[in-house]
Amino acid sequence: MKPKIKTPFFSVSPKSYLIGQDLLDLARITDKLAEKMESTIFFAAPPTELLNIINTTKNVIVTSQSADGLGLGKGMGRPLLESLKEIGVQATFINHMEAQLTFKEIIAAINKARDLEIISIVCVDTAEEARVIAHANPDIILCEPNQLIGTGQTSDDNYVHETMKEIKKVNPNILIMEGAGITCGSDVSRIIKLGADGTGVSSVLAKDCNKEELLTDLFNGLK
Repeated sequence: MKPKIKTPFFSVSPKSYLIGQDLLDLARITDKLAEKMESTIFFAAPPTELLNIINTTKNVIVTSQSADGLGLGKGMGRPLLESLKEIGVQATFINHMEAQLTFKEIIAAINKARDLEIISIVCVDTAEEARVIAHANPDIILCEPNQLIGTGQTSDDNYVHETMKEIKKVNPNILIMEGAGITCGSDVSRIIKLGADGTGVSSVLAKDCNKEELLTDLFNGLK
């Protein structure tokens, strides 16, 4: 059964900065803090790390960084949604800037995730892209300008308002995540107050020396 998402939600996605024990340590910290949260917390990781994280955590939704929705059979190199489901993955990002898909592949992944009861989080760059993808009815649309990813500069108010407006015109039931450049709790609070259902953090947390302190601050921004 697909997990129920409690808003405002938050995604912890250390990309490929951490592997093995370092990644598991962050997953444990995240899981410990998530236990006290009313919000849904996602934890994203590379395919090779997902099973260990599933076996280590109980309070986060373990999430794949990407997925292929074209089904069993011919193909190599990308994690099949069927394989992710088999090991207990409950959500996946689709079409992140660093793992972009064709439009046909995006739609196939959304539809396959729906069939398998996996939460789909589809990444878009512009308000126009957000409007188009909304017609495919993913669970979550992550709006973040590609040029701001990893810069520490957050999306401006106009971008947030415009992307939310375009999505809600098509389907008001889609949850909206606004990202890019989140570095602290005040960034999180600002995005949520603008009307987003969730946000997240990636490289700034992976490279921080005191991950628990920063994550605590970020989670406090949800309250």
